[in-house]
Amino acid sequence: MDDQLRAARALRNTIRATRQQTEAGRRLAPQVVEGLITGGLFRLAVPASLGGAETQPGVALQIYEELAWADASVAWIVWNNQFVGLASRYSSEAVRTEIFSDDRGIFANSTRPAGRAMVVDGGFNVSGRWSLVSGCELADWIPVMCIVHRADQPRTLTDGEPETRMVYLSRGSYRILDTWHVGGLRGTGSHDIVADDVFVPAELTFSFSDSAQDDRPLSRMPFFATVCAGCAALCLGVAQAARDTLLELASSKVQVDPVPATRERPWVQKLVASSGAKLASARLLLYSALADVWAACTQGVTVTDSQRAHLWESGHHAAHVSREVVRSMYDLAGASALYTECPLERAHRDIHAVMQHIVFAPFWMEAAGQVRLGLTPRNPIF
Repeated sequence: MDDQLRAARALRNTIRATRQQTEAGRRLAPQVVEGLITGGLFRLAVPASLGGAETQPGVALQIYEELAWADASVAWIVWNNQFVGLASRYSSEAVRTEIFSDDRGIFANSTRPAGRAMVVDGGFNVSGRWSLVSGCELADWIPVMCIVHRADQPRTLTDGEPETRMVYLSRGSYRILDTWHVGGLRGTGSHDIVADDVFVPAELTFSFSDSAQDDRPLSRMPFFATVCAGCAALCLGVAQAARDTLLELASSKVQVDPVPATRERPWVQKLVASSGAKLASARLLLYSALADVWAACTQGVTVTDSQRAHLWESGHHAAHVSREVVRSMYDLAGASALYTECPLERAHRDIHAVMQHIVFAPFWMEAAGQVRLGLTPRNPIF
């Protein structure tokens, strides 16, 4: 078993014991953060040569599932940290060394093009306000997306679209605005951050259209499809927790109404059985699609559009099945699911928050459909 997967499983009790603290503080409990750091769980996609875990994608999915079973907010922050590790393919070895030099480093990001990067000698002056920056209070580095400007005008690409770049902001170069007052994923501390005319050297920026400067198998994985697969695994973990909670409730709930006990009701029995089959099949499809892509990357074979489409399809399918299972388990639990101490109440909030992420937006599946219809996907980062 991978060391990081062991570490995730070892944290299960700590995460569950501190969930109310995480919820109340709207950020991960300190004990959990320390456990994630010492377990190397913030460095799953960091190169092994730089002290990272360089975890195989299939194992990473198991870790996200495991953590999400305990608390979706914890899994979300760990999953979100893989972004910088995967994106490091676009940076030089010197930049990777700088970013990952601290083995206790934590990362956040924002792909919303809400900033302006003004071209200056040696780099950019960056200003903007970015929302939904999960884990920003914990982060040492936060790459954020900016529209590149020259002389107060957006710089355009050959197709006429504005040029965008991700720029690395270091801790202390931005302000955090307390904006994260929400229902689902409450513990992620996804506040807004603001930067005012911060100089960022050119080497600490990248574009998703840049050529990769690293040729590890993990750096060959299709970036956003891999991110989607991780988020889908998180959804499966939330759904599994919801189903496990319903099974426990059905076995222990004292029946007060003059009707059959929950576990004696035929429709409950049917839904419990079908939900298990749905989760198991969605999990198999997701892991199989990911393994197919990973095999190509380890062999140095180009990942095909069909393989990318399959990974997107399986990720979206797993996420939607997970939401369906959480909803059905929530309904079956009745009034018990209304109480905040019930894991179903939180699972119901969290799964709907997770599904708002852009990796589950319809346009990714539109691109997958274009591939299936023999067309070239119009999305350049498909």
